[in-house]
Amino acid sequence: MTVPSVTLTPASLPPQTASPPIRKRSNWLPLFMTLPATLAMIGIMYPFVIAVYYSFTNIRIISPTYHFVGFRNYARMFVNSNFWEAMGNTLLFASMALVCELTLGFLIALLLNRPVKGVGLMRAMLLLPLMLPPVIAGMMWKTMLATYSGPVNYIFGLGNFAWFSNVWSARLAVVFIEVWSSTAFVALVLLSGLQSLPKEPFEAAQVDGAHFGFVLRRLMLPMLQPFILVVLLFRVVDVIKLFDIIFATTLGGPMNVTTTIPILVYKEVFIYYNLGSAIAKVLMLWVINYVISFWLAGRWRKSTTVMA
Repeated sequence: MTVPSVTLTPASLPPQTASPPIRKRSNWLPLFMTLPATLAMIGIMYPFVIAVYYSFTNIRIISPTYHFVGFRNYARMFVNSNFWEAMGNTLLFASMALVCELTLGFLIALLLNRPVKGVGLMRAMLLLPLMLPPVIAGMMWKTMLATYSGPVNYIFGLGNFAWFSNVWSARLAVVFIEVWSSTAFVALVLLSGLQSLPKEPFEAAQVDGAHFGFVLRRLMLPMLQPFILVVLLFRVVDVIKLFDIIFATTLGGPMNVTTTIPILVYKEVFIYYNLGSAIAKVLMLWVINYVISFWLAGRWRKSTTVMA
């Protein structure tokens, strides 16, 4: 039996109805959520770009006119002995302050990590220096270190020792005030790191009879490396641009031995009115700060990856 073949022609096909067009809904929520970040980026980048442009001009804050001078501000800066002296003071203060803050902060964190009586009160008292603005801390210690009426000279029997008139005592006084103001932050971060460390490796080392030096060198410091790098990242950014304590105590003296780049920039703007030259110095300090911060951030990412 053969089945007859049927050929379908366009006329014999059933009519097809056209499907309605699909309307895509516009999702504005992602763009709306990124709007604050975009505005913040514009608010940051616009003044930065303007500052970079002004560094290539001879703009002065007392004159409405200025001209493009190219790299003249940078060329004069690199041959200026005052700039290199201020840069040396900046790096010297930063190095001394960081070493002291890390050492003292780690020792205080070890002390506060012990379950002793009154440790809660000591942790609360540790916050007191952080509550004072650096300018107020500088003025307070300037009064305490005063030559004739300061209680420090009276308590330690130093007579009429002039702390802020001697070259090295002025430097040490500035570093001491900075360390006093910021060590609490270092101690709190390292204390949180110590309390987050696992107990098992330390208990195993104690069972094996390992001494404290071995535990510190082989266990504690390597495991604390991410927290130490976080502390360094924040403190390097802050201490390199140290201004307020020096402004409240010495204003760069005596004989410019405490003049840092921020103090030099302040004098350049508000005494000599050279805004373009001052911005060039600020940008050089920004480059140094950015390079160090970028390197520390990279080390921190590697340390967290190893710890994970």
